Amino acid sequence: MGIINRTMDSSEQQEAFKINAKTVANTNEFPVFIAERAATIKNVSSTCFGISGAPTGMLRVSRAVGTTFNVGLTFLIPAVGVSQSLLAASLPAAGATSLNLQKGDVVSCIFGGGTGAAADHAVIDVVVQNLQDIKTWY
Repeated sequence: MGIINRTMDSSEQQEAFKINAKTVANTNEFPVFIAERAATIKNVSSTCFGISGAPTGMLRVSRAVGTTFNVGLTFLIPAVGVSQSLLAASLPAAGATSLNLQKGDVVSCIFGGGTGAAADHAVIDVVVQNLQDIKTWY
């Protein structure tokens, strides 16, 4: 039996996906997750260890027919001990079509910040809210 999404609390309607990327350097791209169902990106937060320079990140979505698009602008990835994890304020406003995911979309994070930007370990957390009333896993 499926889970009826609309009867759950708003916090239960959301899911968090994380990557723990090691040895992050400028232009590296790491997949975060594959969308299992239609969803909307609600939040992105990030932090890193072993920082060099000022690493940044940007979300990219790859769709089935070779279509890719960036979600928002680049965001700073702060170092642990210098700052708390940072919510990505560079996401588009609620309702923007670039926040919408289809089943099978691959969401990845592209790291940047210039040739001197790197981190020993980066954590990216993407929160999505399911759009369907009934959720299934397969």
